[in-house]
Amino acid sequence: MEISYNISVRELRAYWEKVHNLADGERIGVYPRECMPSWTGLCDELPWETYTLDGGYFSAKHHGFRGVYRLFALENAGDLKSAPTFRRLGGDDPTGTLYIGEAGDLAKRLNQARRSARSHRREDSHGAISAMRQIPKLNFPIEKIGVALMYTDRLTRMIERDLLYSYINTFGDSPPLNYKI
Repeated sequence: MEISYNISVRELRAYWEKVHNLADGERIGVYPRECMPSWTGLCDELPWETYTLDGGYFSAKHHGFRGVYRLFALENAGDLKSAPTFRRLGGDDPTGTLYIGEAGDLAKRLNQARRSARSHRREDSHGAISAMRQIPKLNFPIEKIGVALMYTDRLTRMIERDLLYSYINTFGDSPPLNYKI
C-alpha cells in the first residue's frame, strides 16, 4: 500500500517529544518512513546551529551533548548560506548535504571530523571525512565544509534514522557520504 501523505516538521517534533516522555514499558506507534517531511523542510524548520568545520574547537562546555548533525558543502569558503546544489537520483538537493550523523557527545564527534578534515593532519577518526577524501568530486577543503547540529537528548539514533528517511524519500538516494562499501 502506498502512503500518500507527509507529516509536517511540527508533527515530527511533537512525535519525538512524545517518545522522549514515554514511561518505561509504554509504547507508541511509529510513522511510516514514507511519511517523513521533506528534507528541505527539515533543514529550514528544525533548530539547527550552524558552524564552519574550520571555525575552531567544539568545546565540551558548549557542544558536549547528545545530538544529530549534518555535514554540508559550501560554495564559498566560510559562507554558511552558500551551499551548492547536488544532483541526486530523485531531484536536486539545494542544502549541499554530504552526511547525516548522530553522536552521544557532539563535541567529541565534531572535533574528530574537524581533525580528519585538516589537510595537514590526516587523521581518520571520522569515517565520512575519510570517505570524502577518496572521492575527488567530493573532496572539499575544510573551509568549504559546514556543520549543522541539533541537540536531541537520548533519541539520537531514532532522530538520525528519521532524518535519513526524509532525505531518501525526498531525493531517492542517501546523502553522498552515508554509505558503506
